[in-house]
Amino acid sequence: MRTGRVRSGGLGEECSEMAGGANLEAQLCSEQFGSGAARGCLAAADGSLQWEAWEWRWWGLSGPCPGRARGRDGGGGGTPGTASPRLSGLLVVFLPQGFPDSVSPDYLPYQLWDSVQAFASSLSGSLATHAVLLGIGVGNAEASVSAATATWLVKDSTGMLGRIIFAWWKGSKLDCNAKQWRLFADILNDVAMFLEIMAPIYPIFFTMTVCISNLAKCIVSVAGGATRAALTMHQARRNNMADVSAKDSSQETLVNLAGLLVSLLMLPLVSACPSFSLSCFFFLTALHIYANYRAVRALVLETLNEDRLRLVLKHFLQRGEVLDPTSANQMEPLWTGFWPSLSLSLGVPLHRLISSVFELQQLVEGHQEPYLLHWDKSKSQVQVVLSQKAGPETILRAATHGLVLEALQGDGPLPRELEELRNRVLAGADKESWVIIKETHQVLDKLFPKFLKGLQDAGWKTEKHQLEVDEWRATWLPSPEKKIL
Repeated sequence: MRTGRVRSGGLGEECSEMAGGANLEAQLCSEQFGSGAARGCLAAADGSLQWEAWEWRWWGLSGPCPGRARGRDGGGGGTPGTASPRLSGLLVVFLPQGFPDSVSPDYLPYQLWDSVQAFASSLSGSLATHAVLLGIGVGNAEASVSAATATWLVKDSTGMLGRIIFAWWKGSKLDCNAKQWRLFADILNDVAMFLEIMAPIYPIFFTMTVCISNLAKCIVSVAGGATRAALTMHQARRNNMADVSAKDSSQETLVNLAGLLVSLLMLPLVSACPSFSLSCFFFLTALHIYANYRAVRALVLETLNEDRLRLVLKHFLQRGEVLDPTSANQMEPLWTGFWPSLSLSLGVPLHRLISSVFELQQLVEGHQEPYLLHWDKSKSQVQVVLSQKAGPETILRAATHGLVLEALQGDGPLPRELEELRNRVLAGADKESWVIIKETHQVLDKLFPKFLKGLQDAGWKTEKHQLEVDEWRATWLPSPEKKIL
């Protein structure tokens, strides 16, 4: 077979020819892959199309293509926007289609730290599994198979019951504080693995210890899985939740595979020395918690939950400015978010707040919005009854109203009209809280539209929220408006 000769020539000469052609003739058309650089198309002398070379781009790095692309379309076989076919293959396998435009801006830092914590957790899990198998009797000729089986069944049954109870108890709250519950789940997982490592040291308590450990792990699976789904909704920007979830699973599988290979090398070294095994576990646990903290802190959620709303509202009342999502997420408490200073309950039943016609009239008076608010100053508790017509904006205003009442009992500068109300509250001039509630309604009529517009301008998604709202709704006769003479 006769082979064709490959034309030799300098790379600079070839690129110069293309650049010269681009300057002499106008482009006929152009194309672009995702957010990559566009390439134009020129008409060649023989009537064919001559496409410009791709510029590669990968995670913010860019540069010109080192040569003219070959192939029928003049574009070569590689995917545009990537550094090489190998990198292109990695992007396709482990990242969602259209990355980075198809995901949120915080996707990459979160996934990197999440991979680090998954790797550390995989190694810690290998140490814990090794300890459990020793405790059950693997390698011990005197161990009973039936006893080991019974222990395993009791352990699994305890975990299954715990999974059901925790999902019923806290399932509706996982969306509202996804970051806090994500961090809680991973710390609880470390506690569970520590119990498994310690279980063989006290054989008499082995069954009870592994049951408690598996119970904790099942709670971790519920909290971790639910919050991961909430974060996937945040990361998916092109209705591509399935793709983002599938690629996250691929990344986790790759990390676990790497952890498995390292574990095969690590276990023979630590099995002979329990103290060294425990030291490795504490080191991996510290790395796991740190990576989890960095991953959760990298998230920038654009929807408001109670903690983020409290931060944004406090900044607005004190400085007249609305924090953007990035700033508010950086300030959001991750360790203390479970114990707010104010107990805010949205969507409570009406019968819980009233027992007479007078109490109903008192509660409704001054409320023109489709919600009723009850404030117990002594218990720092705000309960909100929502109307059937209450939408996301109404719920956001009701939560804002409750947090404004909290601000009246706190420190820090406030707008003039709220400062006067706070002085009255602190002085105890108004014994009845409904008087303050009525006046804060009038203040919010002027203040809330500005606050809502500021939220929208800052990049917050006000058409939805992550506030914890119960399902109770009510109807009532509206309060008559008093005419000012």
